[in-house]
Amino acid sequence: MSSESIHTWQAFKNHWIVWKCCGLRPPGRDSIWFKPYIVYAVLLNVTVTLCFPTSLIVDLILSKSLEELCENLYVTITDVICNIKFINVFTVRQKLLQVRTIVERLDMRAKTPEQRHELKCGIRTAKKCFMIFSRFYACAVITSQLVVYLSSERVLMYPAWFPWDWRATQRNFLFAHCYQVYAVSVQTLQNLGSDTYPQAYIVVLIAHIRALALRIKDLGSHSSTREDASKEDALYRELVACVKDHETIHELYLTIQECISGTCLAQFVATGLAQCTIGVYVLYVGADFSRLLNSCMFFGAITIEILILCYFGDLYCRANDFLIDAIYECNWMDRDEEFKKAILLLLQRSQQSNCLRAGNIIPVRLPTFVKIMKTAYSAFTVLNEVN
Repeated sequence: MSSESIHTWQAFKNHWIVWKCCGLRPPGRDSIWFKPYIVYAVLLNVTVTLCFPTSLIVDLILSKSLEELCENLYVTITDVICNIKFINVFTVRQKLLQVRTIVERLDMRAKTPEQRHELKCGIRTAKKCFMIFSRFYACAVITSQLVVYLSSERVLMYPAWFPWDWRATQRNFLFAHCYQVYAVSVQTLQNLGSDTYPQAYIVVLIAHIRALALRIKDLGSHSSTREDASKEDALYRELVACVKDHETIHELYLTIQECISGTCLAQFVATGLAQCTIGVYVLYVGADFSRLLNSCMFFGAITIEILILCYFGDLYCRANDFLIDAIYECNWMDRDEEFKKAILLLLQRSQQSNCLRAGNIIPVRLPTFVKIMKTAYSAFTVLNEVN
Protein backbone atom coordinates (compact mmCIF):
# COMPACT_ATOMS: atom_id res chain seq x y z
CA MET A 1 0.00 0.00 0.00
CA SER A 2 1.42 3.36 -1.03
CA SER A 3 1.56 6.36 1.29
CA GLU A 4 1.50 8.74 -1.68
CA SER A 5 -1.23 11.38 -1.33
CA ILE A 6 -3.66 12.13 -4.15
CA HIS A 7 -5.19 15.56 -4.74
CA THR A 8 -7.83 15.38 -7.48
CA TRP A 9 -8.43 19.12 -7.07
CA GLN A 10 -5.28 19.48 -9.21
CA ALA A 11 -7.46 18.51 -12.19
CA PHE A 12 -9.04 21.99 -12.01
CA LYS A 13 -5.82 23.96 -11.49
CA ASN A 14 -5.72 25.31 -15.05
CA HIS A 15 -9.35 26.40 -14.91
CA TRP A 16 -8.89 28.43 -11.76
CA ILE A 17 -5.78 30.08 -13.24
CA VAL A 18 -7.89 31.09 -16.26
CA TRP A 19 -10.73 32.36 -14.05
CA LYS A 20 -8.27 34.32 -11.95
CA CYS A 21 -6.96 35.99 -15.10
CA CYS A 22 -10.56 36.75 -16.12
CA GLY A 23 -11.43 38.45 -12.84
CA LEU A 24 -13.40 35.71 -11.10
CA ARG A 25 -10.97 34.77 -8.31
CA PRO A 26 -9.99 37.81 -6.23
CA PRO A 27 -7.49 37.52 -3.37
CA GLY A 28 -8.69 37.78 0.22
CA ARG A 29 -10.14 41.08 1.40
CA ASP A 30 -7.22 41.53 3.77
CA SER A 31 -4.75 41.36 0.86
CA ILE A 32 -3.17 44.56 -0.46
CA TRP A 33 -4.00 43.29 -3.96
CA PHE A 34 -7.75 43.00 -3.35
CA LYS A 35 -8.75 46.52 -4.46
CA PRO A 36 -6.38 46.65 -7.47
CA TYR A 37 -7.69 43.25 -8.56
CA ILE A 38 -11.32 44.44 -8.34
CA VAL A 39 -10.46 47.48 -10.48
CA TYR A 40 -8.71 45.18 -12.98
CA ALA A 41 -11.68 42.77 -13.07
CA VAL A 42 -14.20 45.58 -13.61
CA LEU A 43 -12.17 47.21 -16.40
CA LEU A 44 -11.55 43.86 -18.11
CA ASN A 45 -15.18 42.80 -18.08
CA VAL A 46 -16.58 46.20 -19.06
CA THR A 47 -14.22 46.60 -22.02
CA VAL A 48 -14.60 42.99 -23.19
CA THR A 49 -17.54 41.08 -21.70
CA LEU A 50 -19.87 44.06 -22.20
CA CYS A 51 -18.43 46.13 -25.06
CA PHE A 52 -17.27 43.42 -27.48
CA PRO A 53 -20.63 41.60 -27.91
CA THR A 54 -22.33 45.02 -28.03
CA SER A 55 -20.16 46.00 -31.01
CA LEU A 56 -21.12 42.76 -32.78
CA ILE A 57 -24.84 43.10 -32.05
CA VAL A 58 -24.98 46.72 -33.26
CA ASP A 59 -23.16 45.80 -36.48
CA LEU A 60 -25.57 42.89 -36.96
CA ILE A 61 -28.55 45.22 -36.63
CA LEU A 62 -26.99 47.67 -39.10
CA SER A 63 -26.22 44.96 -41.71
CA LYS A 64 -27.04 46.15 -45.21
CA SER A 65 -26.76 42.87 -47.12
CA LEU A 66 -27.19 39.12 -46.75
CA GLU A 67 -23.41 38.70 -46.87
CA GLU A 68 -22.86 41.07 -43.95
CA LEU A 69 -25.71 39.48 -42.00
CA CYS A 70 -24.47 35.90 -42.42
CA GLU A 71 -20.85 36.83 -41.81
CA ASN A 72 -21.73 38.45 -38.50
CA LEU A 73 -24.53 36.16 -37.34
CA TYR A 74 -22.62 33.02 -36.31
CA VAL A 75 -19.91 35.04 -34.57
CA THR A 76 -22.47 37.13 -32.68
CA ILE A 77 -24.52 34.12 -31.60
CA THR A 78 -21.46 32.27 -30.34
CA ASP A 79 -20.00 35.30 -28.58
CA VAL A 80 -23.25 36.20 -26.81
CA ILE A 81 -23.65 32.63 -25.55
CA CYS A 82 -19.96 32.63 -24.59
CA ASN A 83 -20.73 35.57 -22.30
CA ILE A 84 -23.83 33.83 -20.93
CA LYS A 85 -21.67 30.83 -20.01
CA PHE A 86 -19.07 33.10 -18.42
CA ILE A 87 -21.77 34.81 -16.34
CA ASN A 88 -23.03 31.37 -15.33
CA VAL A 89 -19.55 30.48 -14.08
CA PHE A 90 -19.55 33.72 -12.08
CA THR A 91 -22.86 32.77 -10.41
CA VAL A 92 -21.79 29.19 -9.54
CA ARG A 93 -18.15 29.86 -8.66
CA GLN A 94 -18.76 29.36 -4.92
CA LYS A 95 -20.38 25.99 -5.64
CA LEU A 96 -17.38 25.05 -7.78
CA LEU A 97 -15.12 25.86 -4.85
CA GLN A 98 -17.24 23.65 -2.56
CA VAL A 99 -16.23 20.70 -4.72
CA ARG A 100 -12.73 20.95 -3.25
CA THR A 101 -13.83 20.00 0.25
CA ILE A 102 -15.84 17.07 -1.13
CA VAL A 103 -13.06 15.60 -3.28
CA GLU A 104 -10.51 16.03 -0.50
CA ARG A 105 -12.64 13.78 1.73
CA LEU A 106 -12.85 11.21 -1.05
CA ASP A 107 -9.13 11.45 -1.89
CA MET A 108 -8.23 10.20 1.59
CA ARG A 109 -10.24 7.02 1.01
CA ALA A 110 -8.07 5.79 -1.88
CA LYS A 111 -5.73 3.26 -0.25
CA THR A 112 -4.60 0.78 -2.91
CA PRO A 113 -2.42 1.42 -5.98
CA GLU A 114 -5.36 0.53 -8.25
CA GLN A 115 -7.64 3.10 -6.63
CA ARG A 116 -4.93 5.75 -6.79
CA HIS A 117 -4.33 4.88 -10.43
CA GLU A 118 -7.99 5.60 -11.24
CA LEU A 119 -7.76 9.02 -9.60
CA LYS A 120 -4.47 9.82 -11.33
CA CYS A 121 -6.00 8.87 -14.68
CA GLY A 122 -8.89 11.24 -13.96
CA ILE A 123 -6.48 14.11 -13.23
CA ARG A 124 -4.45 13.42 -16.38
CA THR A 125 -7.56 13.18 -18.56
CA ALA A 126 -8.95 16.48 -17.26
CA LYS A 127 -5.66 18.27 -17.90
CA LYS A 128 -5.26 16.68 -21.31
CA CYS A 129 -8.79 17.76 -22.31
CA PHE A 130 -7.96 21.33 -21.25
CA MET A 131 -4.79 21.34 -23.35
CA ILE A 132 -6.59 19.96 -26.43
CA PHE A 133 -9.17 22.73 -26.26
CA SER A 134 -6.50 25.38 -25.64
CA ARG A 135 -4.75 24.32 -28.87
CA PHE A 136 -8.01 24.42 -30.82
CA TYR A 137 -8.80 27.89 -29.50
CA ALA A 138 -5.28 29.11 -30.23
CA CYS A 139 -5.69 27.94 -33.84
CA ALA A 140 -9.04 29.74 -34.04
CA VAL A 141 -7.45 33.02 -32.88
CA ILE A 142 -4.53 32.62 -35.31
CA THR A 143 -6.77 31.87 -38.29
CA SER A 144 -8.93 34.88 -37.45
CA GLN A 145 -5.74 36.97 -37.73
CA LEU A 146 -5.14 35.60 -41.22
CA VAL A 147 -8.36 37.25 -42.36
CA VAL A 148 -6.74 40.63 -41.65
CA TYR A 149 -3.23 39.94 -42.88
CA LEU A 150 -4.14 38.16 -46.12
CA SER A 151 -6.76 40.66 -47.22
CA SER A 152 -5.86 43.18 -49.91
CA GLU A 153 -7.98 45.84 -48.21
CA ARG A 154 -8.68 46.95 -44.66
CA VAL A 155 -10.88 44.38 -42.94
CA LEU A 156 -11.39 43.40 -39.32
CA MET A 157 -11.23 39.90 -37.90
CA TYR A 158 -14.96 40.01 -37.26
CA PRO A 159 -17.50 42.57 -38.49
CA ALA A 160 -18.18 45.03 -35.68
CA TRP A 161 -19.45 48.55 -35.08
CA PHE A 162 -17.18 51.25 -33.67
CA PRO A 163 -18.01 54.83 -32.71
CA TRP A 164 -15.37 55.99 -35.19
CA ASP A 165 -14.87 55.26 -38.89
CA TRP A 166 -12.21 52.57 -38.76
CA ARG A 167 -11.89 52.55 -42.56
CA ALA A 168 -11.01 56.25 -42.79
CA THR A 169 -7.35 56.18 -41.73
CA GLN A 170 -4.62 53.72 -40.90
CA ARG A 171 -4.61 54.90 -37.29
CA ASN A 172 -8.36 54.36 -36.88
CA PHE A 173 -8.02 50.89 -38.37
CA LEU A 174 -5.15 50.00 -36.01
CA PHE A 175 -7.18 51.13 -32.99
CA ALA A 176 -10.11 48.95 -34.06
CA HIS A 177 -7.89 45.98 -34.93
CA CYS A 178 -5.90 46.14 -31.69
CA TYR A 179 -9.11 46.29 -29.70
CA GLN A 180 -10.46 43.20 -31.48
CA VAL A 181 -7.20 41.30 -30.89
CA TYR A 182 -7.41 42.18 -27.19
CA ALA A 183 -11.13 41.39 -26.91
CA VAL A 184 -10.98 38.14 -28.90
CA SER A 185 -8.01 36.93 -26.84
CA VAL A 186 -9.82 37.62 -23.56
CA GLN A 187 -13.10 36.12 -24.80
CA THR A 188 -11.23 33.02 -26.02
CA LEU A 189 -9.67 32.66 -22.57
CA GLN A 190 -13.08 33.06 -20.93
CA ASN A 191 -14.60 30.52 -23.29
CA LEU A 192 -11.73 28.09 -22.69
CA GLY A 193 -12.54 28.02 -18.99
CA SER A 194 -16.31 27.88 -19.51
CA ASP A 195 -16.18 25.10 -22.11
CA THR A 196 -13.72 22.77 -20.39
CA TYR A 197 -14.72 22.84 -16.74
CA PRO A 198 -17.82 20.59 -17.18
CA GLN A 199 -15.66 17.85 -18.72
CA ALA A 200 -13.03 18.18 -16.00
CA TYR A 201 -15.53 17.96 -13.15
CA ILE A 202 -17.31 15.01 -14.79
CA VAL A 203 -14.00 13.18 -15.26
CA VAL A 204 -13.12 13.59 -11.56
CA LEU A 205 -16.60 12.40 -10.59
CA ILE A 206 -16.12 9.30 -12.77
CA ALA A 207 -12.68 8.63 -11.25
CA HIS A 208 -14.09 8.65 -7.70
CA ILE A 209 -16.97 6.34 -8.68
CA ARG A 210 -14.54 3.84 -10.20
CA ALA A 211 -12.22 4.07 -7.18
CA LEU A 212 -15.16 3.34 -4.88
CA ALA A 213 -16.16 0.41 -7.09
CA LEU A 214 -12.66 -1.05 -6.73
CA ARG A 215 -12.89 -0.73 -2.93
CA ILE A 216 -16.22 -2.56 -2.90
CA LYS A 217 -14.92 -5.23 -5.26
CA ASP A 218 -11.92 -5.82 -2.97
CA LEU A 219 -14.31 -6.88 -0.21
CA GLY A 220 -14.91 -10.06 -2.18
CA SER A 221 -11.22 -10.97 -2.17
CA HIS A 222 -11.33 -11.83 1.54
CA SER A 223 -11.87 -15.37 2.82
CA SER A 224 -15.49 -16.50 2.85
CA THR A 225 -15.29 -18.24 6.24
CA ARG A 226 -17.29 -16.79 9.10
CA GLU A 227 -15.11 -18.29 11.84
CA ASP A 228 -13.15 -15.11 12.36
CA ALA A 229 -15.70 -12.71 13.86
CA SER A 230 -13.22 -9.84 13.97
CA LYS A 231 -12.61 -10.14 10.22
CA GLU A 232 -16.35 -10.12 9.52
CA ASP A 233 -16.72 -7.03 11.68
CA ALA A 234 -13.88 -5.30 9.85
CA LEU A 235 -15.46 -6.10 6.47
CA TYR A 236 -18.80 -4.72 7.65
CA ARG A 237 -17.17 -1.50 8.89
CA GLU A 238 -15.43 -1.11 5.54
CA LEU A 239 -18.71 -1.63 3.72
CA VAL A 240 -20.41 0.99 5.92
CA ALA A 241 -17.56 3.37 5.06
CA CYS A 242 -18.19 2.63 1.37
CA VAL A 243 -21.91 3.41 1.81
CA LYS A 244 -21.03 6.74 3.42
CA ASP A 245 -18.55 7.51 0.65
CA HIS A 246 -21.22 6.73 -1.90
CA GLU A 247 -23.38 9.37 -0.21
CA THR A 248 -20.46 11.79 -0.52
CA ILE A 249 -20.12 10.96 -4.21
CA HIS A 250 -23.84 11.60 -4.64
CA GLU A 251 -23.33 14.98 -2.98
CA LEU A 252 -20.50 15.61 -5.45
CA TYR A 253 -22.81 14.63 -8.33
CA LEU A 254 -25.54 17.04 -7.18
CA THR A 255 -23.03 19.89 -6.83
CA ILE A 256 -21.52 19.27 -10.27
CA GLN A 257 -24.97 18.89 -11.84
CA GLU A 258 -25.99 22.29 -10.48
CA CYS A 259 -22.76 23.91 -11.71
CA ILE A 260 -22.70 22.54 -15.26
CA SER A 261 -26.41 22.42 -16.09
CA GLY A 262 -26.69 25.96 -17.47
CA THR A 263 -23.34 25.84 -19.26
CA CYS A 264 -24.19 22.57 -21.04
CA LEU A 265 -27.57 23.88 -22.18
CA ALA A 266 -26.01 27.09 -23.52
CA GLN A 267 -23.35 25.05 -25.31
CA PHE A 268 -25.92 22.81 -26.98
CA VAL A 269 -27.90 25.83 -28.20
CA ALA A 270 -24.76 27.66 -29.38
CA THR A 271 -23.50 24.63 -31.31
CA GLY A 272 -26.76 24.02 -33.15
CA LEU A 273 -27.22 27.67 -34.14
CA ALA A 274 -23.57 28.23 -35.07
CA GLN A 275 -23.36 25.09 -37.23
CA CYS A 276 -26.46 26.12 -39.17
CA THR A 277 -25.40 29.74 -39.71
CA ILE A 278 -21.83 28.78 -40.71
CA GLY A 279 -23.26 26.40 -43.31
CA VAL A 280 -25.50 29.13 -44.72
CA TYR A 281 -22.63 31.61 -44.79
CA VAL A 282 -20.19 29.29 -46.58
CA LEU A 283 -22.71 27.90 -49.06
CA TYR A 284 -24.67 30.99 -50.07
CA VAL A 285 -22.36 33.90 -49.36
CA GLY A 286 -19.03 32.32 -50.12
CA ALA A 287 -15.73 33.28 -48.57
CA ASP A 288 -12.07 33.72 -49.40
CA PHE A 289 -9.54 31.17 -48.20
CA SER A 290 -8.71 32.86 -44.89
CA ARG A 291 -12.35 33.31 -43.84
CA LEU A 292 -13.19 29.78 -44.98
CA LEU A 293 -10.30 28.39 -42.93
CA ASN A 294 -11.42 30.36 -39.87
CA SER A 295 -15.04 29.20 -40.32
CA CYS A 296 -13.96 25.56 -40.62
CA MET A 297 -11.78 25.86 -37.51
CA PHE A 298 -14.66 27.51 -35.69
CA PHE A 299 -17.08 24.79 -36.83
CA GLY A 300 -14.72 22.02 -35.74
CA ALA A 301 -14.08 23.56 -32.32
CA ILE A 302 -17.74 23.99 -31.34
CA THR A 303 -18.59 20.50 -32.63
CA ILE A 304 -15.79 18.77 -30.73
CA GLU A 305 -16.78 20.70 -27.58
CA ILE A 306 -20.14 18.98 -27.27
CA LEU A 307 -18.84 15.66 -28.64
CA ILE A 308 -16.33 15.37 -25.78
CA LEU A 309 -18.91 16.65 -23.29
CA CYS A 310 -21.49 14.03 -24.34
CA TYR A 311 -18.81 11.34 -24.44
CA PHE A 312 -17.88 11.99 -20.81
CA GLY A 313 -21.59 12.07 -19.94
CA ASP A 314 -21.80 8.55 -21.36
CA LEU A 315 -18.70 7.49 -19.41
CA TYR A 316 -20.40 8.69 -16.22
CA CYS A 317 -23.34 6.35 -16.86
CA ARG A 318 -20.91 3.49 -17.57
CA ALA A 319 -19.08 4.23 -14.31
CA ASN A 320 -22.36 3.76 -12.44
CA ASP A 321 -22.80 0.40 -14.21
CA PHE A 322 -19.25 -0.52 -13.20
CA LEU A 323 -20.15 0.28 -9.59
CA ILE A 324 -23.24 -1.96 -9.73
CA ASP A 325 -21.17 -4.80 -11.18
CA ALA A 326 -18.62 -4.37 -8.38
CA ILE A 327 -21.39 -4.65 -5.76
CA TYR A 328 -22.56 -7.96 -7.25
CA GLU A 329 -18.96 -9.25 -7.32
CA CYS A 330 -18.10 -8.47 -3.66
CA ASN A 331 -18.83 -12.03 -2.42
CA TRP A 332 -21.84 -10.86 -0.45
CA MET A 333 -23.44 -14.33 -0.48
CA ASP A 334 -20.91 -15.67 2.03
CA ARG A 335 -21.24 -12.76 4.45
CA ASP A 336 -23.53 -12.40 7.47
CA GLU A 337 -27.02 -10.87 7.47
CA GLU A 338 -25.82 -7.45 8.62
CA PHE A 339 -23.42 -7.26 5.68
CA LYS A 340 -26.14 -8.35 3.24
CA LYS A 341 -28.55 -5.66 4.45
CA ALA A 342 -25.88 -2.99 4.03
CA ILE A 343 -24.94 -4.21 0.55
CA LEU A 344 -28.62 -4.25 -0.46
CA LEU A 345 -28.97 -0.63 0.64
CA LEU A 346 -25.90 0.34 -1.38
CA LEU A 347 -27.22 -1.54 -4.42
CA GLN A 348 -30.58 0.23 -4.27
CA ARG A 349 -28.92 3.65 -4.06
CA SER A 350 -26.49 2.92 -6.87
CA GLN A 351 -29.28 1.84 -9.22
CA GLN A 352 -30.93 5.25 -9.09
CA SER A 353 -30.64 6.89 -12.50
CA ASN A 354 -28.33 9.90 -12.09
CA CYS A 355 -27.74 10.91 -15.69
CA LEU A 356 -26.17 14.35 -16.01
CA ARG A 357 -28.57 16.80 -17.66
CA ALA A 358 -28.23 20.12 -19.44
CA GLY A 359 -30.74 22.60 -18.06
CA ASN A 360 -31.88 19.75 -15.77
CA ILE A 361 -33.78 18.41 -18.81
CA ILE A 362 -31.56 17.23 -21.69
CA PRO A 363 -29.36 14.16 -21.03
CA VAL A 364 -25.66 14.83 -21.57
CA ARG A 365 -25.03 11.69 -23.61
CA LEU A 366 -23.87 10.71 -27.10
CA PRO A 367 -27.44 10.25 -28.45
CA THR A 368 -28.00 13.92 -27.56
CA PHE A 369 -24.97 14.87 -29.66
CA VAL A 370 -26.44 13.00 -32.61
CA LYS A 371 -29.79 14.76 -32.15
CA ILE A 372 -28.11 18.18 -32.09
CA MET A 373 -26.26 17.40 -35.31
CA LYS A 374 -29.48 16.21 -36.94
CA THR A 375 -31.38 19.30 -35.76
CA ALA A 376 -28.69 21.63 -37.13
CA TYR A 377 -28.71 19.79 -40.46
CA SER A 378 -32.53 19.87 -40.60
CA ALA A 379 -32.54 23.64 -40.00
CA PHE A 380 -29.90 24.07 -42.69
CA THR A 381 -31.99 21.96 -45.11
CA VAL A 382 -35.05 24.12 -44.46
CA LEU A 383 -33.07 27.27 -45.20
CA ASN A 384 -31.72 25.60 -48.34
CA GLU A 385 -35.26 24.85 -49.55
CA VAL A 386 -36.44 28.37 -48.76
CA ASN A 387 -33.58 29.81 -50.73
